[in-house]
Amino acid sequence: MPKRSRQPRRQTTESNTYRFFVDAEAFHGRDVVIEDGELAHQMSAVLRLRADERVLLLDNSGWQYQVALSSIERGRITGTVEHKQLAGGEPRTKLTLYVAVLRSERFEWVLQKGTELGVSAFVPVICERSTIADTDELSERKLERWGRILREAAEQSRRGKLPRLAPALFFPSACDQAPQRNTALLLWEGTGVPALRQVLRGSGLASEAIDPRSPAAAHPFSVALFSGPEGGFTPKELETAQRYGMIAVTLGPRTLRAETAPLVAASAILYEMGDLE
Repeated sequence: MPKRSRQPRRQTTESNTYRFFVDAEAFHGRDVVIEDGELAHQMSAVLRLRADERVLLLDNSGWQYQVALSSIERGRITGTVEHKQLAGGEPRTKLTLYVAVLRSERFEWVLQKGTELGVSAFVPVICERSTIADTDELSERKLERWGRILREAAEQSRRGKLPRLAPALFFPSACDQAPQRNTALLLWEGTGVPALRQVLRGSGLASEAIDPRSPAAAHPFSVALFSGPEGGFTPKELETAQRYGMIAVTLGPRTLRAETAPLVAASAILYEMGDLE
């Protein structure tokens, strides 16, 4: 598991209880044993948690556990499960964001805010206009940092599962993978393509077009969204995407920054699908 940040987690407004993702192997019936030095320090030295206090632990498989802490020692936490229930906070729509590798702080912003919105998976994409400096960010240390950002954002926003962070792909490989999902969209800054809303509503994906009694209403939709680097996708990349059956869409006449466009589009998709109200 990635090392944990020592910054305090935000408490949930619903139950005023701290939330932490932990390994599923930490649960042994009602007994909980967590071998995690960073988390033990977080709980004891930063959050000042003590024995008999309650926390919510999530196993990243869809379950959450109310746990009474028994002890917090150096590198080891023990407790007892008092209640187990399905974790909420996950959208019905499975949105995978294929986002071009950006400068470090901008890419991290997309990861953090995309997690808060409800993005299910992130795939870093190396595009024609990605710079050498951008692609150099794909170090093991950087990937560990990205994992921490996803975890903290998921805990803060009361997600039930951690978003998946996939290995980086070159643009053609990403295009080959994405159409396996129900819908694959590419944000295009040029003219001659339909608006995102028009495509969502015209395809019948929008929530208002779904009969709540139909089988489709009971199952999640999968959407792949491609967002480009600074300068956008090249015409050659647009042609490649369209050959793979992807749909190019626009967000309107204004040019958005590379870190803004995917978040705006993700918000619009989840809203139209009924996952943001």
